[in-house]
Amino acid sequence: MQFTFRVIVSLLMFGIVLFFIQTILLITTELTGLISVALSLVCAACVGWYSWQSFSSKKMSVSASVLNGALILGGLGFIFGFFGPMLLVQDTQQAIFFGILVACPIGLILGAIGGYVFASRKRD
Repeated sequence: MQFTFRVIVSLLMFGIVLFFIQTILLITTELTGLISVALSLVCAACVGWYSWQSFSSKKMSVSASVLNGALILGGLGFIFGFFGPMLLVQDTQQAIFFGILVACPIGLILGAIGGYVFASRKRD
């Protein structure tokens, strides 16, 4: 049961961060499609691996915890900020701006703080 939960959470975090980074790169930069996909896959693989390792008792470095926590909560904030207003109010055009400019930075900051707290508690 724990193995199944571990696989589901790791794949879910992989997909969320992949969508988050890919969308942000396509909207805000002029990178080619292949470069943005490669960068998104690298970030998503790191987060998937971190999610997999966080269920074990292995210690993670503080910088890895901060970076992955920021990517995970930033991705979740982006997805909920992006799709939430679209689901609640059908005629909204501000959903993209809310997800990118408000929910994503708040998720990044809270994720970085949460990653730091998680790493410092695991060290003690």
